[in-house]
Amino acid sequence: MRSTYKLLIASLSLLTLACDVIHQQPQDRIAEVNFWKTADDAQSAIIGVYDRVQGLAAQDPLAFDVGSDALVALVDNDGYIQFDQKKVTVDNTLADAYWANNYSGIHRVNDIISRVPALNDPAFLPGQKEGIVGEAHFLRAHFYFNLVRAYGPVPLITVPYDSFNADFTVERTPTEQVYAQIIADLTAAETALPASYTDAFQTRGRATSGAAKALLARVYLRTGAFQNAADKAAEVIANPLYALVTGPAAYAALFTPSGKNGTEAIFEVQYLGSTGEGHGLHSRFMPVANAGQLGGNYWLAPSPEIVSAYGPGDIRKNAAIGVSTNPPFRNIGDVYVKKYIRLSDGSDPNLIAIRLADVILMRAEALNRTGKTAEATQLLNTIRRRAYNVPLTTASVYDFPSASDQTKGFDLTLALENERFLELAFEGQRWHDLVRTGRASAVLKISANQTLWPIPQRERDRNPRLAQNTGY
Repeated sequence: MRSTYKLLIASLSLLTLACDVIHQQPQDRIAEVNFWKTADDAQSAIIGVYDRVQGLAAQDPLAFDVGSDALVALVDNDGYIQFDQKKVTVDNTLADAYWANNYSGIHRVNDIISRVPALNDPAFLPGQKEGIVGEAHFLRAHFYFNLVRAYGPVPLITVPYDSFNADFTVERTPTEQVYAQIIADLTAAETALPASYTDAFQTRGRATSGAAKALLARVYLRTGAFQNAADKAAEVIANPLYALVTGPAAYAALFTPSGKNGTEAIFEVQYLGSTGEGHGLHSRFMPVANAGQLGGNYWLAPSPEIVSAYGPGDIRKNAAIGVSTNPPFRNIGDVYVKKYIRLSDGSDPNLIAIRLADVILMRAEALNRTGKTAEATQLLNTIRRRAYNVPLTTASVYDFPSASDQTKGFDLTLALENERFLELAFEGQRWHDLVRTGRASAVLKISANQTLWPIPQRERDRNPRLAQNTGY
């Protein structure tokens, strides 16, 4: 898919003169171009947006996980140590690029939402036009959800750019309005999108109605609409397209090139099998290798907290965390992340943005927040049984709460938090979980101001109407 994106860049650059607006020197007016004519134009435009999704990997999952208690920065490279030390500066290149790439995607989808409905090409297949617009709504929600969680209030732009003075200097929009737009976009998307496409690559790698429902559940959980979150998660769980994989080998394969687009995946960010088409996260995680062996630079490592958090027999630890040996690595005993290992042929695994286990735990948390603790506990235990390789529907010694748990004052809220820590390790969710539950200060020892990134100084220099976050 990424190769397709590259082939589209030349034509897309004409129709998206505003797409990289943050880094452009715009003229007074942005001229329309003669692009929006055919069904192929519309299809090319929507596929091209996924390139923006791919380009976010350095921040999501990496920067967010380094900011949490999941990862530690071993060296001062690429700006990650600022996230580890909770001292992100206004000129941090990662924070700057995250803003720019998300807005770049927003500018592209705004063009699609505005222009595709008016196209009259008879080559459109039944439902294709509506599906493309639905994808655009999903992707706009995805980009704005990224932005509002990272920076708080952000400029809400929902129409194509027309003039510099009117469009390029926009004040920050209150978070409530941004979330209202995200929910509106996802609500539109879930009814317009297909349940699946003709192959697994597209069904797991493009927006679908199931992906829209799953992202809606995540948004509702973030905003405290717990019953809505539980209901949307239930719709996803009931969808026969999605099923938990079971067993140590199948679970570990989720995070390998051979396990791409499996039954547990709801939305995966796709990467192709060559060194020029991958995400390259292995370079930050893998230890330094001996000559002729595949390794990395070993800049980021699992934290002591997460290494010690897994219980004996938990199959997830071996899937997520490795310890180096020589060969192939230079040193013995380096603890490293295994979820993003590149193979010797240059293949990277996909990044799983949403998977079924996450949705099950989201529903469990939402039910717990509405007082339905028995059902919440049952869902939690489904994930625990899979983690300890026992039948998913059979009572197990690993179930919560055990008799000993009860005598210790079992806390279902904390049990769910910990299970998400273990299940979704290094998948970019830990920081967001702690922030939305109000636990970041206690766990990470940070102030409320530090739960937001600074607005990049470069953006404030270009748009004087952007107020800075408190504390920066």
